[in-house]
Amino acid sequence: MAVSESGEPRSPPEQLTTGAGDDLEPSIAPDGKRLAFSIFRIEADLWRLPLDPATGKTTGQPEPVIATTRVESRGAWSPDGRTIAFNSDRNGDMNLWLHVEGETDRQLTSGPGGDYQPNWSPDGKVIAFFSSRSGQNDIWTVQVADTALKRLTSDTGIHINPFFSPDGKHIAYHEDRDGRFQLWVMNADGSNPHQLSSDGAAGHFMRWSADGKSVIIRAEPPGGTQILAVNVETGAVERLPDVAGGSHMSFSPDHSLVLDVKGHKTVWITPMKGGSPYQIFEFPDPAIRIDYPVWSPDGHFALFDHDAPHGGDIWLLDGVE
Repeated sequence: MAVSESGEPRSPPEQLTTGAGDDLEPSIAPDGKRLAFSIFRIEADLWRLPLDPATGKTTGQPEPVIATTRVESRGAWSPDGRTIAFNSDRNGDMNLWLHVEGETDRQLTSGPGGDYQPNWSPDGKVIAFFSSRSGQNDIWTVQVADTALKRLTSDTGIHINPFFSPDGKHIAYHEDRDGRFQLWVMNADGSNPHQLSSDGAAGHFMRWSADGKSVIIRAEPPGGTQILAVNVETGAVERLPDVAGGSHMSFSPDHSLVLDVKGHKTVWITPMKGGSPYQIFEFPDPAIRIDYPVWSPDGHFALFDHDAPHGGDIWLLDGVE
């Protein structure tokens, strides 16, 4: 954004880079016309970890499922567990792809802006995601059969992390209209968006209760982080047991256990009906980062990002005034 000599903003912020890496340590040249920055690359692949559906404990060693030299991230199982939707920059832009074991991966979206975090409708026909392809972060859907796109949000602000309700009629998501991220819910066609939380909604994932009556979020009210179930109809709030992690919650098929990661290093299970959380896995290499773990529909696997540092470069951007 343009600023005055006193540092006051004179124009709205403008996105300058669109790459998938982390853009770090920006430095403006004395003439104000060039920007130097570094890009820290992470090589992200999708791995799966065998689990016992009843306990969440591991039953084998993890193995790669989708592995390239690019970023393959935020995998989501289809309702039948046969297909994995994920975001990948293997063709340059960050777009959505589909993976079926034994078949060639299929590109679902295309174009610049960045498409992230797919989430399936219960019937497996539609995928919701967030993207800045419109110039700001909005919620979109794409038809799996014909790749038709639909933009669901368009008001000012950031809209991210969409999740379909169990009946497919609603989508919960994060929006920062009041200056911090809150839980919002809208109809699956984008109509009737309304705010449900007031104490913030943090993390990357939110989850619907099995009956579809509530959305489960990680909230940050005064006094500390809490896991809350917010009733969609009444707005009533119920506090749930604290979850180890809480930013990437994923329920076991019977909703008795929560899978999550702590510190991007260790995978934990939290019982929802009493009992202490317990760690189930970590890589021996401390450089490996674990992100976005999700339980498979049959309960036998956890899919997650396996992130490894991949070096970085220094870039120079001209004409930034």
